[in-house]
Amino acid sequence: MASKDELQLEQLKQWNDITQAKGFLAADFLLWLWYYIESDQNPSRFRLPGDPQEYLVKLWIEDRLVLESDDAKAHVHTLKGGEPSRSLEAESALQTGKGVKELKLGLHIDPFGDFFCLISSKDLAPRSINIPSPSVTGDGGSHQRPSLAYRLKMTEILTETLDQVFRLFMEARIAEDWWNKTWPAIQTWIDNRGHGETHLH
Repeated sequence: MASKDELQLEQLKQWNDITQAKGFLAADFLLWLWYYIESDQNPSRFRLPGDPQEYLVKLWIEDRLVLESDDAKAHVHTLKGGEPSRSLEAESALQTGKGVKELKLGLHIDPFGDFFCLISSKDLAPRSINIPSPSVTGDGGSHQRPSLAYRLKMTEILTETLDQVFRLFMEARIAEDWWNKTWPAIQTWIDNRGHGETHLH
């Protein structure tokens, strides 16, 4: 009889091409990501490939959120500034069935600092990436420009963290209780927005 881990690995084989999975489930992922951000699972600890250390990662939606309807008219709501994910416009758009087309994601990855990137439902590839400034200063205390090696390392940490968040989503998405537990919980979260505190604590 196959173990739980073996069964999970078998299920994951159909998504062994992570790029294909991202393209196919991008819209589902962005909605789940918003839900996850406002859940008591955030922040979480993630282990990156080839690194035995766990990193505490806090996620949030920064100052840009684009919502789009699935109908032929394709109405788009672009929300900017402040906390757009907590605005009345965002709540109304969610409750009328609009999906997430794009968002600006903030990540605090301890001990590195704050990262920012735009993520689109087109392919989930991070764009307009901002990485933490290095703590190293030059003579006289002035900040030095980050080296290419530093920028590449920070970008790698960001993309690997995003992949781990996507894998967390995939584990939930292929689980047997997605349709009778997780998806109803997301619907309840949508329905309850605007009724008191939207955080799930």
